[in-house]
This record gives sequence, structure tokens and C-alpha cells, in this order.
Amino acid sequence: MIKSFLSLFILLAPSLLFSADVTPGITVVYNVKQKAAIIKWQQKQPGIKSFVIQRSADNFNWTDIALQQSVNFNPDKTYQFVDNKWKSGENYYRLKCVTEKGQTEYSKSVMIITGAAGSNWVIYPVPVRDLLTLQYKGSQKIMGVLNVFIQNASGRIITRLRSSSLNTIIQIPVSNLGKGIYDIRIVVEDEVVWNQRFVK
Repeated sequence: MIKSFLSLFILLAPSLLFSADVTPGITVVYNVKQKAAIIKWQQKQPGIKSFVIQRSADNFNWTDIALQQSVNFNPDKTYQFVDNKWKSGENYYRLKCVTEKGQTEYSKSVMIITGAAGSNWVIYPVPVRDLLTLQYKGSQKIMGVLNVFIQNASGRIITRLRSSSLNTIIQIPVSNLGKGIYDIRIVVEDEVVWNQRFVK
């Protein structure tokens, strides 16, 4: 469940895409109890023979860390991989997809930063419908006003709001947003302390 995950800094990064219709996107969160990065994705379109999960420290040099065959296409099936060998700092993840025609396609990459000061925030529900909730799970006092930004995939800021540092739960109406992928960012004292992708 998303509530049991310690969500970390997640950022869209550019990557090579041949077909956005076939290649799925991925989400990555950090599970505190398992001390592992949890990578999840769904295959919404047929045509992929296998998925290779890749990890990178710089978003340029990639290492294959797992292989998942795609068997009996089911658009409702969620694939999952648990990475216990992440390194402190920046960790990028993406899917290398091999199609039934032998082509290689890549998902957009996702970055998590382990050990970030603001990584005690969780977001739910995802996907969201009308109301998005941010909850602070950390024990340290938040030093400064919370500035929350929601931006679309092209980087345009759609929503801005300010909240007191005493608030540990922030609810944001998102009924005005169309279906798609968005980034939500928390800034305190001009420093980004948390950023994550969500789906509507």
C-alpha cells in the first residue's frame, strides 16, 4: 500500500522513446521495512516480449538488474521488482522493453534520492481522482513555510499553494486537472525537499 511506503524524490528525466503507446511508465518508491526500492509498472498495450529493469547513477550509463518476461497480456496486471542494492544518493530507473518485433524501446527514467531530508512525505491515493493528500511522516520539525507546486509533463506549473510548517497533512483539490502524469514538488526556504510523480 502506498501509505506504507516512504516516498522519495522522484523526477522525470529524458530518455529515448520509440513508441509511447507500447512502452509503459514506471513508479518507484522506497519501502522502509524492506529497505528496498519498489519498482512497479503495467503493460497497457500488447506487443512487448520482455522487460529489463535498468539502474543508473547518472542517467547515462545503465546496468541491467532484472529481467521480466511478458506472458499472456493482461492490461490490469501490475509487475513489480524489489531492488535491495540501491546506493545512497541518486538512483535512476527505467524499463528496457523488447518488442515482439525485436525492437528495443525505453520508458522514461525515474530518479529517487535516498536519504533526502524531506523524504518523509507520502502521497495518496495514486492514481488520484478529485483530492490528493500529502502527509508528513517525519519526526523532525519542518523549518519554514511549505510551498507546493504541481506541474505537467512539459514542466508548466498548474497549481501553487502555501501551507504552514505546522501542517502535517495537506489536501489538494485536483478535479481541475485532466488525465495524465504530473509532478508535485514541496519547496521550503527555496530548497526542493520532496518531489514525486503522480497519475490522474
